[in-house]
Amino acid sequence: MNELGNKYALAAMKDQRARLAGEIAHLKKRLAWAEEHIRHVDASLQLLDPQLFPNLIPARRPQVRIKLFRQGELGRMIIDALRRAGKPLGTREIVTALLKAGGHGESARPALAPRVRGNLAYQEGRKKVTKSGRGMSVTWNLCA
Repeated sequence: MNELGNKYALAAMKDQRARLAGEIAHLKKRLAWAEEHIRHVDASLQLLDPQLFPNLIPARRPQVRIKLFRQGELGRMIIDALRRAGKPLGTREIVTALLKAGGHGESARPALAPRVRGNLAYQEGRKKVTKSGRGMSVTWNLCA
């Protein structure tokens, strides 16, 4: 029995190692490509401004885009949630309504909440919603 268990564990570990080795090889190729291209960008910067030191330009963290909604869909869903409620809602209540409407589980809340706050600020700038209160007591309402 023990030998059979080791056989399956050994096969699983070999499979995992093969996948990791393949991922490392892929990342090494991608890194080599990026390093080559950054050298070209640095050379172009030096041509345009010989006094510039490209290595002093701070790196920017890449943005990871999580596609929970299609283009413009989040804003429409926020407006719809406020319309259905018929009263001002807090950001947390809006997020809860969107999770239910979109069929997303509670695990999507951390990714969705900042997007909802950002979209509400955008909608406020477009005069679609109004903001009342400050901090945790902020409520949002549709503009008349």
